Amino acid sequence: MSKKKLNEEFNVLSNEEIEQCDDLKTALELINKENIITEVEPIEAKKFIVKKNEELKELSKSDMVEKTDIELDEISNQADQAFYDLMDIAINTQGKACGDIASAANNFLKIKLETRIAKMDTKIKQMNLELQRQKLEASKKEPDASEYPEDDGIIIINPK
Repeated sequence: MSKKKLNEEFNVLSNEEIEQCDDLKTALELINKENIITEVEPIEAKKFIVKKNEELKELSKSDMVEKTDIELDEISNQADQAFYDLMDIAINTQGKACGDIASAANNFLKIKLETRIAKMDTKIKQMNLELQRQKLEASKKEPDASEYPEDDGIIIINPK
């Protein structure tokens, strides 16, 4: 087969046709005229952009801990989906490849478990820090004279 036949067969522009274009605008017009690039539905593209913008706004509003939780949840969900996809493939394959694919799926399951553990570990550390802060505030607080009634039965013998 000659080069021209392959270009025609796969609906690809030849080098000569591309070199004839002087600027980017004419090249894009030629490509669009040949229907090489298929465009995404404008409504779907707009929905995708709006969804991503909303996610970015939510992330920018949240603090660092919430951002970390969201990212860990996303990683966990992706690993979970990859695990199920690979297990489906492993079940439908035969021979040694089945074991290799199942091993890869197991790695994704480990990733999911590690992200969940990291998230819980972070929460435990936060609770521990909050508890230590409260203990420190309680130890710094001096007893107020108003906390004790005046007639508590204690007599001060040698006040100095």
